[in-house]
Amino acid sequence: MRERQRQGFTIVEMVVVMVIVGILAAVALPRFVSLQNDAYSASTEATGGALASGVNIVHSAWLVAGGTTAVNQVILEGGQNVGVTDAGYPENAGTGNDTVTAGECVQLWNAVLLPGSPSSATGSGADYQATYADPVCTYTLNAVAGRTIAYNHDTGEVSITVP
Repeated sequence: MRERQRQGFTIVEMVVVMVIVGILAAVALPRFVSLQNDAYSASTEATGGALASGVNIVHSAWLVAGGTTAVNQVILEGGQNVGVTDAGYPENAGTGNDTVTAGECVQLWNAVLLPGSPSSATGSGADYQATYADPVCTYTLNAVAGRTIAYNHDTGEVSITVP
């Protein structure tokens, strides 16, 4: 009698493999999604921390420059001009005039954060969307909802919201 040659997998073997892959996917997928959300939250916290550090550096430069209402801008290392409020907190990338717009929030973001940081714009075409409601610049992460960085130019406070 001639032996039969195997040319593939039986249907039972295929079903067993599909069940195993399905079980692994059901266990691994929620963990992967959770890691992705955690990464977005960590990125927002890091960016907010960088913004807070930049705000403190500008305020320190204002204090060194005299710390009075007559000082309406400071120049950071590298020649970056930053306009400041009468209290010495960053306001825009020019000369402080105690008025702020969403566009100036974007300028502020770019002035205080290093090149290569996440981008900000008044529209949704950047990493963060900037909005303004006196006296707070709010930067909302566009990639996923619920992650914001708020900067109060009256007090210099930076608050970070993540789920």
